[in-house]
Amino acid sequence: MKAVFSRFLALMFCGAVLGLPALHAQITATAPQGPPSEYSQRIDLSGGYFYAHFNPSPGNQVEAINTFGGEGSATWWLHSLWGIEASVREASGTMSLPPTLVNGVETPRNPPMSQYLFLFGPSFRFYRHPRVTLGMHYLLGAAYGSFSSGFPAGIQPQDVGVYNDKLTMGLAIGGFADYNLNSRWSVRFVADWEPTHYGLNWQNESADSVGIVYKLGSLHR
Repeated sequence: MKAVFSRFLALMFCGAVLGLPALHAQITATAPQGPPSEYSQRIDLSGGYFYAHFNPSPGNQVEAINTFGGEGSATWWLHSLWGIEASVREASGTMSLPPTLVNGVETPRNPPMSQYLFLFGPSFRFYRHPRVTLGMHYLLGAAYGSFSSGFPAGIQPQDVGVYNDKLTMGLAIGGFADYNLNSRWSVRFVADWEPTHYGLNWQNESADSVGIVYKLGSLHR
């Protein structure tokens, strides 16, 4: 009886030893997986080509214009799903003004203008795939509009219905899509509603950009 029992224990021991690799493989395959390597970095640095549609006047006598420039941002990820973003944007264009005389001086017809935005706020990833990322951000900060550089001395932009140079409030609310080239590099597309508040009015702007993202650091340290 002892011999039979000893042989049974030996068979059980051998079966357990031989089955350990398969059991380990099964546990590894079914264990919860962390986020893909594309989302394991601490910081996103991005930069690209920027476009914004802007109306430099509170009235209807001056048409809205297309402005172009550059955008750069940095996002500090506190979690693979959310982080804090800081963005700097610049866009310039040429205004189209009606012929006007101010104090006997004809005002310029196509003076340049520029706008600079310095924004800060939360950023979220709501879809994470090894190849594609979809997210959104809510950014708040300052906007500075430069409208007077093309006007002669003694004439202000407001004399022809355009905003004067001013530092004011700016926002950017919208979404972004990343196409991940690898764990470090992505191509990013951004589409925002970008209102500003020159004068007594909110400017109902839209803004878009396309650029490159570089990811660095480690989220898990």
